[in-house]
Amino acid sequence: MSVRYTNFAPEISKKGKVMNQDKDLTFLVTCNNEDLRTLCDILTYNEKGEVRMSEQLTNSDAYIKCYPEQMKLMAKEIGEELRKYGSNTVKTFCRKGEADSYETIVRRVCKRMRVKVSDSDNTESMERELLTTICEQTTSKLSDEELRNLADKAGIPHKSLNHQMLISAIMFAIRRNSYLLTEMIYYVTVRIANMLLGRWITMMGMSTVGRYLSIAAGPIGWAALAGWTISDIASPAYRVMIPAVIMVASMRFRQTALITQKL
Repeated sequence: MSVRYTNFAPEISKKGKVMNQDKDLTFLVTCNNEDLRTLCDILTYNEKGEVRMSEQLTNSDAYIKCYPEQMKLMAKEIGEELRKYGSNTVKTFCRKGEADSYETIVRRVCKRMRVKVSDSDNTESMERELLTTICEQTTSKLSDEELRNLADKAGIPHKSLNHQMLISAIMFAIRRNSYLLTEMIYYVTVRIANMLLGRWITMMGMSTVGRYLSIAAGPIGWAALAGWTISDIASPAYRVMIPAVIMVASMRFRQTALITQKL
């Protein structure tokens, strides 16, 4: 039985303009239900499980009809919510008209997290650099035992390496070993989602490196995971947009990795 994708009414801004679909978010409709639900929950619920005051999604027809089992049918609305939230709260609370592009939001998040990107970088390049930087920062937080377990998994000889040398070797491998980067991205994304939403999520087609690592959670555990400071996530908007962008970037990266593996 084929699934019929329903097109809900397009979002209308205060000026009466139809929100154009963002080319960098059209892939969301091809993502799996659990990933989309997690992204949706990051945008709509706070760490206490309460609906965010500034969100506009949970009262929509798309949400009422599709959440939580038919998330692909509301992929467009999830993308629009991300753009509206990123425009209205990260840049200014009273912005009107067309929302910022997802590319603009990613660039803003990278700047906030001090991730080096150039003006010529496209969305996918910036996402990859953001994910890679997060994985490198997470690596620097691991214990010696965790680093050696991870080195074993990545096939990195480590008997003669001290702690700092291990960190450097794994960071080097993350930049050059797509498998290790994919595993680390999976682990970091799952940990952040678990800390934010209080549930352990499963992402499509991935094995887990999680059993090799154990980083403590807490009120700001998802930030400590990647070595961020409290000031990095002090703004309520960035506490939403940073994990939301990480989630989208992870979904795109893992989808591309899976397609590559099948070729």
